[in-house]
Amino acid sequence: MNNGPTHRRRRARRGFTTIEVIVIVTILALLMTVVATNVLKTLGKGQSKIAQAQAAKLHHALVDYLMDINQPLPEDNFDLTILTLRPEEGGGPGGPYLQKRTDIFDPWENPFFVIVPGEVNADFDVLSYGADGVPGGDQANEDVTQ
Repeated sequence: MNNGPTHRRRRARRGFTTIEVIVIVTILALLMTVVATNVLKTLGKGQSKIAQAQAAKLHHALVDYLMDINQPLPEDNFDLTILTLRPEEGGGPGGPYLQKRTDIFDPWENPFFVIVPGEVNADFDVLSYGADGVPGGDQANEDVTQ
């Protein structure tokens, strides 16, 4: 066994210095920030697309309901829960038009709204105010209208 000065110096250099650890942690933190930002943007776009699909589904269900009750337009701020009810529960004669009560909520768990007359469609719009739940906005906060 060699316990001379050279062997002791090699043994002492096996770990990282504090500066090296700080540099590595800083680089990892910066990388995670960039990745997280991009992932959140992509997630927001995906939820907006889901909201568009849900709004289209609600629009079609509401059109079916209106045809069944021989009414041309819904009332402004129509209560969409009627679309989830069976006829004996107060829903339309062909109901339920939606299978789940959660179908009337957007991906951010805010309720959809019905606006008469519509801003996009001539008759009525089904609308979600986006992630922030208030009119206007951009990216994930942008309103979704069908």
